[in-house]
Amino acid sequence: MSRIASRILTVDDAEYFARRRLPKSLAQAIEVGEPVSTFGRNLKAFEQVSFRPRNGVWHPERDLTTTVVGHAIALPVMIAPTGNLRLFHRDAEPGVARAAGAAGSIQCVSTLTGYPIEDITAAASGPVFFQVYLVGGRSNAEVNIDRAARAGCGALVVTVDTAARYQARRSVRERAYLPYSISAGSIVRFLTQAVSRPRWLKDFLRHPGALETPMVRRSDGTAMSMAEAATALANEIPTWGDLEWIRAQWPGPIIVKGILTGEDARRAVSHGASAVVVSNHGGHLLLGSPPTLRVLPEVVGAVGDEVEVLLDSGVRSGSDVVKAVALGARAVLIGRGYLWPLAAAGEAGVRRILEVFRDGIDSTLALIGCPSIASLDATYVTVPREWRGGEGG
Repeated sequence: MSRIASRILTVDDAEYFARRRLPKSLAQAIEVGEPVSTFGRNLKAFEQVSFRPRNGVWHPERDLTTTVVGHAIALPVMIAPTGNLRLFHRDAEPGVARAAGAAGSIQCVSTLTGYPIEDITAAASGPVFFQVYLVGGRSNAEVNIDRAARAGCGALVVTVDTAARYQARRSVRERAYLPYSISAGSIVRFLTQAVSRPRWLKDFLRHPGALETPMVRRSDGTAMSMAEAATALANEIPTWGDLEWIRAQWPGPIIVKGILTGEDARRAVSHGASAVVVSNHGGHLLLGSPPTLRVLPEVVGAVGDEVEVLLDSGVRSGSDVVKAVALGARAVLIGRGYLWPLAAAGEAGVRRILEVFRDGIDSTLALIGCPSIASLDATYVTVPREWRGGEGG
């Protein structure tokens, strides 16, 4: 384990080390939200839920295992699909795949990956799920679905909450320029940031390809740049009709991500989903989205035992994971929770944070007197009174 990775005891620690290595614009790309935003409300929701421990109970060993769409995992924490990882660290998706496999977890890979899906599954020792976007149109998606199947991916993830591009939320004086392409103007605007972070700059220059998206192709078969892919993504948003088309292309499990209401959860079930992810994109997109933990019981109540319910957005610790599972989630996905460690220390950072989550889950189970993840239910937590009316707001 690297020296920096060994010093990571929390996601906040990882963020601290990542900010010391990353140019300002890349740190801002991970950070996105402010404390008063949807991002902040995600965190507050976890703080508002408290435990109801069974004291005087001792289980010398706790079972952290569960299954997600038929795949056994060693802890209820998965890696959320996030694009452009090569910008943050050269280890990128293959390194995350190795870390997730070592932890007994699942990696979800974005269409906007910096490496071909075949390279990622070759590096993985555990399940890999592929998040299919329609960027490049159905023709590109059809090719990618076939490639994901041939590469051995265990499920498809379809994200349905990206109907518009992220809008800047900082003033022009605070915003740092993010390089989506290599040009004279881009280099000049980004140079001051880059030279102030020599470790990052050295890696970036020694490992070309960080600005390409090899799973998104132009009509001539060449890979799109990040800038092209971002524009194309905004013009090709998955709809429920597209989900029916995807279902016809893919014989395995489909996970629908971006669910925030019981009604949409039911709609996903009717379109063949095997699981849904209660997610507001980490507070990244729609300002005013409800905190995911607060709407989790509504979604669980809407689908019952028909499909599995997962959760992301706001998960920062093992105790957060336990709260989500107690309220009905099969497992959680972490986004910033692994992006900061990846940016700080590469594969070693991701391995370390998954150990931190494992230790936090295990100690929380011990402290509340619960023998296993499978034994968790709502009797282990107390939710705020205003959550109990069944409303999702």
